[in-house]
Amino acid sequence: MEIGLHEKIELIDACDVVARFPIRAIQLGVPNPDNIADFERFIEAYLGPAGVTHIMLCLDYSFDYPSHPEIVERPCTTVEIAKRVSEICRRNSICVVPGINVLAHQSTIFQGWEPRGILRAYPDMEEKFEGELHSSKCVCSRHPKLRPIVYDMIDDLMEAFDTKIIHTGFDEVWDIGKCPRCKGVPDYILFADYINDLNNHIKSRGGKMWMWGDQLIDGYLVPSSNPGYETCMSSLHKAVDLISKDILICDWHYYDEPLGQLSPSYWVVKGLPFITCAFNSVHGTDQLLYATRVVQDSPCTMGTMLTTWCKLEAFMKLVEEKYPEYVKTGELNYDPSIENSSIENKQNFAHQSSNMFLKMFVRRE
Repeated sequence: MEIGLHEKIELIDACDVVARFPIRAIQLGVPNPDNIADFERFIEAYLGPAGVTHIMLCLDYSFDYPSHPEIVERPCTTVEIAKRVSEICRRNSICVVPGINVLAHQSTIFQGWEPRGILRAYPDMEEKFEGELHSSKCVCSRHPKLRPIVYDMIDDLMEAFDTKIIHTGFDEVWDIGKCPRCKGVPDYILFADYINDLNNHIKSRGGKMWMWGDQLIDGYLVPSSNPGYETCMSSLHKAVDLISKDILICDWHYYDEPLGQLSPSYWVVKGLPFITCAFNSVHGTDQLLYATRVVQDSPCTMGTMLTTWCKLEAFMKLVEEKYPEYVKTGELNYDPSIENSSIENKQNFAHQSSNMFLKMFVRRE
């Protein structure tokens, strides 16, 4: 009897696939003074024993940057909290990966697309153009003030978190190359130049740069059920052949694909190191891990990362609640109806991402 695609994928032991690679990462909400003690206990009890090697914290402007207090969005993570995170992670052989996003995502829908961070402090740095805003605001990659500020942000984070890895974002970039300063320059040239400049600065500090990969994927070559978001439908993807080959790509895909996940092979062909990043779909995660295992012998294939995109407190609480039963039975509290929840309902995200943590990192009895 012929076995269908889904049945084949379900034969994968997700935990076994994740354990094969040197990078076994998780993206989490950022701890604050109210939950830092719980976060420290959670690392000791769950993340350390599960073999997590990297924790990514998406700080953006919610960090108390000593060099640029004018861009800080409060409440924010303090240097003191950063030191505590660094210490607990070091004791558990985990690397901290602070995350920033300094091209797109310069405003948020929850505040009516009001600018934040750099654009709030320096409105003239916005990539302004005539036309409809596609999504969040974008900063002008050629503004003379931009790079010095971002370099200072990187230096502050590397020092505070005692880390050599910085995630620089670069996802969902649509409004680029349209302002008077940039108009006439191909968008992929602007994109590649900015990426390489940040990478060179991080390398000058002895560090390693991570970034999201969506806008480097040719959406006409790599089919996706979410084109334009998980893949690029403009010429921006041409930057993939211009950026440094030592940048680690975080290849995020969240949904169940009719043809399976195809991008891991794309990164191998392009010669870029990458990790595949799962989220809230059980089948989508199976597909992504299957595609990662297929190219596991390539030196480009570095591992996996679970992204949670929910409140840290909710994620920790649900993992702790579900852990004992999962270890005994291997059964997930799975509700497929919430896999495509809107971003406003982060409690559903916490349910699904806690399931994915158990599936990917916890071995059953």
